[in-house]
Amino acid sequence: MAATRSRGNSRSTDWATSPDAPRGGGSHPTLQGICPLTTGLFWYPPCSELGNGVRRRDLRPTCRRLQPRGTRMKVVNKLLEKLPDVVAGKVPDVKLQDQDIKVPLAQGTFTEEKILPPKLAMHGFTLSFEATGEASIRNFNSLGDVDENGIIGEPSPESAEPGPRPQLLLGSDIGWMRYQVSARVKAAVSASLSFLASENQTELSVTLSDYRAHPLGQNMREAVRSDLSELRLMQATDLAKLTTGDAVAWQVRGALHTRLELNWADIFPTNLNRLGFLRGNELLALKTSAKAGLSARVSLTDDYQLSFSRPRAGRIQVAVRKVKSHEQALSAGLGITVELLDPATVKAQLGQLLEALLGPVLRDLVKKGTTAVEIMDGLVDKASKAKLDDNQKKVLGLVLERLGIDPQLADPANLPQAWADFKARVAESLENAVRTQVAEGFEYEYLRLSETSTLLEVVVEDVTAMRFHESLLKGNLVELLKWMKSLPAQQSEFELRNYLHATTLTRQQAIGFSLGLGSFELLKAKNVSKQSWVTQENFQGARRMAFLGRRGYEDKLLGTRGQWVVDLKADMTRFSPTPVASDFGYGLHLMLWGRQKKLSRKDLQQAVDDAVVWGVLDAKDAATVISTMQEDMGKHPIETRLELKMADDSFRALVPRIQTLELSRFSRALARALPWSEQLPRASAEFRRAVYAPIWEAYLREVQEQGSLMLNDLSPSRAAQIAKWYFQKDPTVRDLGKDLQLIESEWRPGGGNFSFAEVISKNPNTLMRCRNFVSGMVRLRRAIDERKAPDELRTVFGELEGMWTTGFHLRAAGSLLSDLAQSTPLGLAGVERTLTVRVADSEEQLVFSTARSTGAA
Repeated sequence: MAATRSRGNSRSTDWATSPDAPRGGGSHPTLQGICPLTTGLFWYPPCSELGNGVRRRDLRPTCRRLQPRGTRMKVVNKLLEKLPDVVAGKVPDVKLQDQDIKVPLAQGTFTEEKILPPKLAMHGFTLSFEATGEASIRNFNSLGDVDENGIIGEPSPESAEPGPRPQLLLGSDIGWMRYQVSARVKAAVSASLSFLASENQTELSVTLSDYRAHPLGQNMREAVRSDLSELRLMQATDLAKLTTGDAVAWQVRGALHTRLELNWADIFPTNLNRLGFLRGNELLALKTSAKAGLSARVSLTDDYQLSFSRPRAGRIQVAVRKVKSHEQALSAGLGITVELLDPATVKAQLGQLLEALLGPVLRDLVKKGTTAVEIMDGLVDKASKAKLDDNQKKVLGLVLERLGIDPQLADPANLPQAWADFKARVAESLENAVRTQVAEGFEYEYLRLSETSTLLEVVVEDVTAMRFHESLLKGNLVELLKWMKSLPAQQSEFELRNYLHATTLTRQQAIGFSLGLGSFELLKAKNVSKQSWVTQENFQGARRMAFLGRRGYEDKLLGTRGQWVVDLKADMTRFSPTPVASDFGYGLHLMLWGRQKKLSRKDLQQAVDDAVVWGVLDAKDAATVISTMQEDMGKHPIETRLELKMADDSFRALVPRIQTLELSRFSRALARALPWSEQLPRASAEFRRAVYAPIWEAYLREVQEQGSLMLNDLSPSRAAQIAKWYFQKDPTVRDLGKDLQLIESEWRPGGGNFSFAEVISKNPNTLMRCRNFVSGMVRLRRAIDERKAPDELRTVFGELEGMWTTGFHLRAAGSLLSDLAQSTPLGLAGVERTLTVRVADSEEQLVFSTARSTGAA
């Protein structure tokens, strides 16, 4: 870092904020420099405006005078010409390294003495210094100094967890002077401040900070006088004046707009229940492209900081961070809204969704070059004109019944309108479901970003920073992100360091409640357990909290199918002076994930069996799913994802259903969760339940009655004896399980994971896990009902997680939860349940789920 400072070109022009200047997005002119005759900018036309064979070097540049900075800044400097001397007199006459200072400056006094003018007319807005505010000067000269803005800080050790990084690093022969002032911003006539937090707000409060790098040996008083003679007030031209090690920051509460690039493949697996539209208990098989993209604009209201710093010559680092909230209306929340930016992609996915809803009857009639939707349109048209033959009537009747449309319409002429209404309803619901998923996923991730967390950090060229300066100042990240997305993959015009905890623009591998903003990291580790609180505190002392309770593990018991992840969600969307458990929204997500080089029929049957155990598929649909994937088995690498997710309403309805240890209920879940095999007693979840539920119940009851809980379990030999008795004496078990009687009658160490005794041996402490799971649910209900402190949630998670620290117990937990969900008002229809199968060599994936009607209250 250079010891001397060279200020920016005094003839630079604020072109990025001029109404005549090129805006962000699309094809733009290329900025070349400052015209020596007019001091205006000149540029060449964009490539899109050049004719065939015309090269830019053959053109004469266009020159436009865009309010040269010199004229406007002379006026500003004239109004502030007393400032450098007056302020410098309040700073010690010592070297920067000799003393730590923080000099408060009463803005009201400065305004009264006309050192600061009441207002400054900037480009597009008016800046007025708040009389009640306090300006300050502070220096940073050594390790240990703390900048509350987070711009300056110490280097993070390599072993530290990822987190907000300071733009300017302490520890060298360079120090900084920070000049900070609070001001009110109001839109100029005919200008718009899109970052205002609400429509009835005409101005807002901002904090402006200017960081100037100086050699530690420089006199502070001289530095202040020099710095303030070239005042920087966050104009576009101020960026050109940043020397290496400098920074400017703008902190405000307002509307923040950002852009998300998502994969449709990650949107659908958690939304099929909202898109079912089937009369109930019908298999939905949705095909979607694994590479299809979705762009969305997300807006929210919060406090954030925008900063520009210069890490090296010719480059500017743009950073947007969360900061401590000024929210005063505790019930306001984030106010997240979502706008889908590419209607064409939504329309394409609508076609795929309609194909899935129409089902296999029409799919069998599809020929090359046609779609099921086109065939349905034709059948409906013929029906309205009474031109259907008997077979067509039968097919149309089956489809209408599946869709819940009355096939016996009194007047067939009304059928086209009924079909059109159905398609319109599906289209509307698709858009709503996608917007809801994006909003909920973004909120989930955003609430888990701590104060000062970085939302965006990117290094760009000066001209790019100036080009998007105005939109960034208004809290609009969309235009910059759109420009970054439009560049070729091998571009070098920007360096993305962080965007919502990722280093890519496109969100990938979304899991459960998230949008893939780092959650996939859980699947890269063999064993992950994470519990943490993210607490945000506003200036009134109220808090907004989010709990992160995740567990991930590499599944050994269930063969080569990979990993699993469980996420217990608990977060607040609003601030509260004293948060309690009832202020939180809850949810639970379970996922089994696996990838294999070649998926055999046996492997696929095991994955489909998991789906039946969790209530994702009906047993009658399992054969259909296997048949659908028949062509790809043994040929291609295949990835499977089984997910079960309960949002706040469904999870809260389920919690009271498990407040006592019902051994019979747990025994049924444990029996269904036993490993699948081709032998009849183990070939289906219901056969396993019938054969093994009484064995499990007898085993658990003996552990309970003999007080063997302190010793963890009965011995595997005793477990084998219990199983043997049932296989020989119980009529149902004896008849259904006769093929396994020999295997289950004796404990054979090292035999594998198959027999009841072997499962007991490999998955210990089952009764204790069941007890703790019930205890966690009881504790959670009481915490909510009795408005207990949020710390209770750590204990809740610790008690619940015993049911998902092995693959077998996770299978049992999913079975138990789906069983309990059937007794809630919405039944399984209130639980998101999907099996996703993706073929690696194909760009398509299939999402399966059995649609459900609502349950009983």
